[in-house]
Amino acid sequence: MLMTTDFDSLVAARRSIRKYTGEKVPESHILDMVASAGNAPSPSNSQPVRYLHMVSSELRQGIFKNMETGYRNMLVQAKSLEKPRKAINILNHYWRYSRFMFHAPALFAVGVETQGDSFSARLNRAGLMGGKALETMGCDISLGLSLQLFMLKAVALGLGTCILTAPLHFLKRENAIPGSENLLIRCFLTAGFPDEYPVAPERKQPMEIYRKV
Repeated sequence: MLMTTDFDSLVAARRSIRKYTGEKVPESHILDMVASAGNAPSPSNSQPVRYLHMVSSELRQGIFKNMETGYRNMLVQAKSLEKPRKAINILNHYWRYSRFMFHAPALFAVGVETQGDSFSARLNRAGLMGGKALETMGCDISLGLSLQLFMLKAVALGLGTCILTAPLHFLKRENAIPGSENLLIRCFLTAGFPDEYPVAPERKQPMEIYRKV
């Protein structure tokens, strides 16, 4: 992947990359991506997004075994359904396409802090909001913006990335990832030097996603 800094080129060049070369991602690149991600706006400047870089092979293996157990437990549940084939195929599909993350040069668990001080959090603590859905909504928006900045910086550095949420369904217990005790883990994120460059998927035209009201 060619390095580029022009904004439109960065956006157009970004792909979900699942195959990487064996080259290690320099720590300076990782810090540059995290620094870019830290510029994302957040409720009351709470900056709730956290990146947990899983560098230990033992940790990766432990999470893999944890997820594999969760996957097999879900297969057992699926087989007990009246029409199990569709559910089994879905589980097998997402399990198969999740496993690459454990071989990625850089693997992150990305989440948001649960003890924020946003307007929604204050309303919830004051008893003026019915549930936590709106309390975490602002943090989740911040997480999406943060991830986008991380990924665009990755493109500028000649790196590829991929976001994964499906593996969280296989993770069979909370706090399986060290350092996540006070976080809501929302996704995994891989990064590395690409060994593929997929064709860009078809995108909706501007007038399909924009309207005046």
